[in-house]
Amino acid sequence: MSGRPDRTTQHVLLLLLGVVVLFVAGSDRYLDYVRAGFRPLLLGAGVVVVLLALSGLRRSRGDAGHDHSGPAVGWLLAAPVAVVLVIAPPALGSYTASRQASAPVAVPDEPPSAGIGADDPGADHATSTLFSYYVWSLAQDTSALDGRRVRLVGFVSPRAAGGWYVTRFAINCCAADATAIRVAVPDGPAEFEPDQWVEVVGSHVPPQVDPAVGYPEPAIDAVRVAAVEAPAEPYE
Repeated sequence: MSGRPDRTTQHVLLLLLGVVVLFVAGSDRYLDYVRAGFRPLLLGAGVVVVLLALSGLRRSRGDAGHDHSGPAVGWLLAAPVAVVLVIAPPALGSYTASRQASAPVAVPDEPPSAGIGADDPGADHATSTLFSYYVWSLAQDTSALDGRRVRLVGFVSPRAAGGWYVTRFAINCCAADATAIRVAVPDGPAEFEPDQWVEVVGSHVPPQVDPAVGYPEPAIDAVRVAAVEAPAEPYE
């Protein structure tokens, strides 16, 4: 793009930006970028941006014939609109997870709960978040996992030492601060491709060292692996 956008053009771009924010926040797509609790903030921000744009357009109409160009940087308002509508970035996946493997995930000194909880109703296992299993697996006392079967849900990411990882990202605010939580499935069936979502039911085994990363990683001895649909909320 060349030239400088006039005020009317800037307000139209601002209006498009606000509409896109409202569109994303009004669907489950926003969960690919931020935590679920941020929807009210996104909706509020979208409404404010739309109102500002409409107010600016009304003022521009009253100043017809005296419209002045703004700075060329105003065209950047079109960038997020184009990214969301044209590219539509998906939730983070195996590519990003593989590039975060240079250092182990920081875990608290003590597990965040007294245990992994009771088995799921009518099942022989307890569903756990990957982060909870990760912490318990690396704890000095792993008795909470002894004799238990655990169900983990995540996507497949490659593992150099064989098998693959069941993986999920944990975020504090948004995808920009995401941390990959990976649990090794050493005997994971080769039929599952990277980024495919799976549920893994198995038993705890001692952490294993993958020479490619050089530090102990939580692992699970899988007894059942099945493909599942990607959840609406992909992050923990």
